[in-house]
Amino acid sequence: MHSVKVILSRNRLAMFKSRICVSSNPPSTSSAALMAILDECLKPGPKRKASRMSFEVIVLHVQLPMELFGSGEKGKESMESLANLFGFEFQEVQLEESIVTTLKSIRDLDDRIDLVQGAVRSSLIDKTKAMECSVLLVSSNATDLAVDVMAKTVKGRGGAIPDEVSPAMEYGSVRIGRPFMELSARHVTRYARLRKVDKYAVSTEFFSSLDSSLTQTTEKFVLQLQEMQPSTSTTVLRTAAKLRKNEAAMLCPACACRDVLVGEEADRSGKSQGSEDRLPLCETCTEKDMNMRGETVVELAQAFCRATVKEFALDAEE
Repeated sequence: MHSVKVILSRNRLAMFKSRICVSSNPPSTSSAALMAILDECLKPGPKRKASRMSFEVIVLHVQLPMELFGSGEKGKESMESLANLFGFEFQEVQLEESIVTTLKSIRDLDDRIDLVQGAVRSSLIDKTKAMECSVLLVSSNATDLAVDVMAKTVKGRGGAIPDEVSPAMEYGSVRIGRPFMELSARHVTRYARLRKVDKYAVSTEFFSSLDSSLTQTTEKFVLQLQEMQPSTSTTVLRTAAKLRKNEAAMLCPACACRDVLVGEEADRSGKSQGSEDRLPLCETCTEKDMNMRGETVVELAQAFCRATVKEFALDAEE
């Protein structure tokens, strides 16, 4: 796991005596392995030498119902037990009931997946700020990121790709780090078994609907390619890393796609039908009918991204 320590050091994700938050969503093998590798980083080196890394770990978990591809109370209890085993602080993050109700009402499976991920991400970022931390680590490995890159390309959200393939991305005042981005799901699973933490993983019914989705199809496609060519994930990420980030664009508060333009040269206003609010959303979220039974994507984004939306509004006014 030397590559993990290199990513943490080069991207200044684990500064000396700092406090970092770690996401345990979903409560998968990768999440368990991430806590195990952080515990290893804090242990003294060989011959009882002092560890070169010293930081405080706070584990965050957003409890989601089964309808929102979550694991319910079982996943929360499992991640809390593992955090206590390593001596890490554990904090539960609650989604507002209105947001949960709105997310459950979305009929389209792909739209629900995207917005659930956005709600979890925004809740974790808000909690990270509340804990006075500036770093949030997520457990996405190379296989997960390759699936995200392919899925976002198919869905027309390519503006999010440059941020997805970077080891660290800035989201306001919080830096989101991906220590496992150079490791495939197979390598992470082997490490979890070596540390005997794989038993804490809880399977989530990510695709609880009978309807097929682009995300599900893309995942099957990438996994099949990886069986034939093990370097598939790293090849996809290295190719995607060559894309240039549009620094003039901002992140969409609903899908985290860096495809939002504001100002006089913007070719879209981000104004959704049925709402008088002017919020800078990406073109896909603005023009697409999210099938939310009376709720608009603008209203949902405003619900779980209040701080981000306010920042965007101030930038737009300037």
